[in-house]
Amino acid sequence: PNDIGWFVCAMKESIAVSSVEDDLKGLLRDRHQIAPDDEQGVRSFNLEKEFNEFQGLFSGIRWLVWFVGIGSLVAGVIGVGNIMLIVVKERTKEIGLRKALGATPADVIKMILLESVFITTLAGYLGLVFSTSIIFLMELAVGEGNEFFASPEVDLTVGVGAIIILVISGALTGLIPALQAASIQPVIALRDE
Repeated sequence: PNDIGWFVCAMKESIAVSSVEDDLKGLLRDRHQIAPDDEQGVRSFNLEKEFNEFQGLFSGIRWLVWFVGIGSLVAGVIGVGNIMLIVVKERTKEIGLRKALGATPADVIKMILLESVFITTLAGYLGLVFSTSIIFLMELAVGEGNEFFASPEVDLTVGVGAIIILVISGALTGLIPALQAASIQPVIALRDE
């Protein structure tokens, strides 16, 4: 009943297990009078290598998720820029009429930027709701999680940060069509077909 068949030894995060493994085995050999050359007297299995491989795998997945996320934001910003260029082109007469009635270039820029910010905010919010819904459905399908698949979750800080970045980027992207709209001459815009 007092025999110990095996035990687990863990180190602080700053200490590598491989750096103390041989010293620990030597201490156990000395304490229990086991011959130093007896490989079966004190055996060990070090999970450090496997743990580091898993950490590398998860680090790679994390970088992949960031890459896809940034790519999605860039695609969204480009999409908003294209939409705003089309909006300016389609509303050339309206913009010309507004300018003919006294709207300043700053008023036109504000109008286009407000639309750009509204579109990006709405799209970002809907994207966050959609992705959170998918994760919620995944959690329902899997349950509370098991040893291989923990409950998925959305980090609210990252989600809100992504929306803020999208809105700022959308506003900056909308600036080009807004400046283009502000430079439209009312006479030319009103006769444009």
